[in-house]
Order: sequence, then structure tokens, then C-alpha cells
Amino acid sequence: MNEAVKIHMDHMHDRLTRLVDDSLGVRFKFPDGVKPRRADGKHIRLYAGGHKFSQLEDWAMDVCYHLAVCCYSGDDMDQERIFVLHKFMDGEARNWFRRHVLHTNRDKSYWTFKEVLIGLYNRFVNAATMQEACEAFRTAVYDAQMGVQTFYDDLVGHAQNMAVYLDEFTIWETFLDGIPAEMHRALIPDDNLSPE
Repeated sequence: MNEAVKIHMDHMHDRLTRLVDDSLGVRFKFPDGVKPRRADGKHIRLYAGGHKFSQLEDWAMDVCYHLAVCCYSGDDMDQERIFVLHKFMDGEARNWFRRHVLHTNRDKSYWTFKEVLIGLYNRFVNAATMQEACEAFRTAVYDAQMGVQTFYDDLVGHAQNMAVYLDEFTIWETFLDGIPAEMHRALIPDDNLSPE
């Protein structure tokens, strides 16, 4: 594995770990007298495995916040989170989960929730997505029907999937270069001004 791929992989592992820490690290406690409503999780799209990091991350984010609201947060709930995780998987991802995490004859006897997410990343996310994100950012095009906000959101989304998140200046510069000239002039009337 080349060094750039290893750095990218480590960065993506760190993002998944931070997601779990941020959303599930501390037990979610409802105020006294408030009973949580039963959350069924049917709104969460099943993860079947996919080569794009954004697919895994979006799914993991939905699952983590759902588990937090269902009181599965805190270090002492790690195994419970793993036991319900299969309900949010389908296809090859569910098969991988059964073989490697649940099966009696699995190679690794104990998994943490974070390790399961990292395992899914290692199994399904293709290292080529690092280059795809860079290329998608570079080739993003403004669409008048979708609007300015969608163009900006697309740029930010592509930047989030890169190994190293781009600085704000680069994102704004690309945004301003990508919108029509008349919009650019309306936002920055003085040609001597820059996104800084």
C-alpha cells in the first residue's frame, strides 16, 4: 500500500472514530419526566456496501444519531449497539457483518462498534474514492436549475470526501470561479477583491 493511500485510510478511520465519539461517547439522558418515543429506524437507508466513503459515512451518521436517541450511547452500551447494527444493513455488508462479527467461528472474537465501522470501510470503500473526490471537486459545475446553494454544498461535500479537507479559501475560490460572471460581480463588485 502506498503512503498516500495509507494516509487517506488513516484519515477516514479517524473520521469514523470521531463520529462515534461525538454522537455516542456520552450517554444521552432525557430530562426528568420525559419519556423517549420509540424510534423504529425505518427512515435509515440500509447499507449494502459501497465503494464511496460518503455512502458509509452518511449511513453511519444516521445510525449513530438514531442509536443515541434510543439511549444506546455511552461506553457501556458498545455491545448492544453491535447487536442492533445488522438491522441497518443489507446485501454484502450484512453478509460481511455476519461472517466477521457475529459468526461463532469468526477470526476476531471481540469487536467494538468503532472497529465494525472501520471494518466496513476496509472491506467496501475503495481507495480510488480519494482521487474521485478530488476529481469531482475539480469538475463540479454550477447548474442554474439547482441553484447557488446546491453548487456550494456539492463542493463542500466533495471536499469532505478528500483525504485532507480543503481550506476555506480554496473552496470559496472554486465556488466563485464556478458561478456565472454576473453573480460573481454582484457578490464581489470590486475586481481587486478576492475571496479572502
